[in-house]
Amino acid sequence: MSLPAMPPPGFDELSPAEKLEYVQALWDRVALHPEAVPALEWHREIIAERLAAHRAGQGSSRPWDEARRDLLSRLRAAQR
Repeated sequence: MSLPAMPPPGFDELSPAEKLEYVQALWDRVALHPEAVPALEWHREIIAERLAAHRAGQGSSRPWDEARRDLLSRLRAAQR
């Protein structure tokens, strides 16, 4: 898989928050069909290990929406 040579026109002129929103929107579109996203075998192995640890009650986790809200809040606070 190759990376695009350049970001889409106008991307560099966006604010950091707008860039993050753009990237999130792209990710949301990709995530609609996770089966189409290629994954390396070692990525699958790590995911399987972490899922097994989670199911065994090891480590910690929280819902993505909560983690995302926290990260966005930290980003906004850092921009002030």
